[in-house]
Amino acid sequence: MTTAATAAPPTLDRPLTDRIAAARGVMFDIDGCLLLADQPSGYGGTVLPGARRALEAVRSTGRDFVCFTNGSFQTPSAIATTLRGLDLDVADDQVMTPAVVAAETMASRYPGGRVLVFGGEGVIEPFAARGVPLVDVDEAIAGRAGDVAAVVVGWDTEFGRSKIVAAAEAVLAGAELYTTSAAPTFASHERLNVGVSGFIAAGLTHVTGRPYKVLGKPSAEAFQAICRKTGASAGQLLIVGDDLRMEAGMARKYGAVGVLMTTGTNSREDARSAAADHTPDLVLDSLEELSELLRDPAGAVDATAAPSGTEGS
Repeated sequence: MTTAATAAPPTLDRPLTDRIAAARGVMFDIDGCLLLADQPSGYGGTVLPGARRALEAVRSTGRDFVCFTNGSFQTPSAIATTLRGLDLDVADDQVMTPAVVAAETMASRYPGGRVLVFGGEGVIEPFAARGVPLVDVDEAIAGRAGDVAAVVVGWDTEFGRSKIVAAAEAVLAGAELYTTSAAPTFASHERLNVGVSGFIAAGLTHVTGRPYKVLGKPSAEAFQAICRKTGASAGQLLIVGDDLRMEAGMARKYGAVGVLMTTGTNSREDARSAAADHTPDLVLDSLEELSELLRDPAGAVDATAAPSGTEGS
């Protein structure tokens, strides 16, 4: 857990400021970026400095944004309500979760196919909203699942032996295995905030010998969903988050601008020693700095600045 630090505005090279100026969409992570909390999806959290101004800076410069958490504990509308309760101006449709990506992917990849989904309302609601046919979990536990196209594991803290059996039977019968997230931990305020979905999926792979695919960050499916939501192409997108593997890695792989915030999981030192495929384009200590860059990227130009990937560090 890293606390926010006060830093001078970074000095950037021209290519990076040009990329920031050209950005049409911004993805903000929630935990460790906009706020810190000990519960998933920001529940009971504390807003980080500059978060409100950063959202306003995106709007005032004619850009669009989406808040994407890798948690699937709550529905997008519930998360948006939580954020608004913290005075963050976020509409329901500006929140994305891996369950949203999973539901869109299942509807597209297995049209009309029945999907066995594990999780609470935060996982189930996006599937129901898109009319994806779902297998009744109790029927699957009783051994009456029938034909199953895919198994999707989300946030399910009551995933015990009976669900392991039901899921494993479906996978061994030919269903593809997916998880909403494989993040081991999330940035938190005081207590360790652990991931659940990836833990379960890894256990099912252990039982069945079949691999699982992640649909949340940093997957291609998640990145494409972010682009669709913001209306930005890959090169017109800023990915802002606190995790080198999740956000910086996704930006690097798909051609977006990766901005690491040192207010959560990873630090400047982590960024300096990161593998090339997880290196952010920019490291910032506060979203206040990002606000200024969004409003006037040219004002940060220094012709003598280091090449992209080391600015602000």
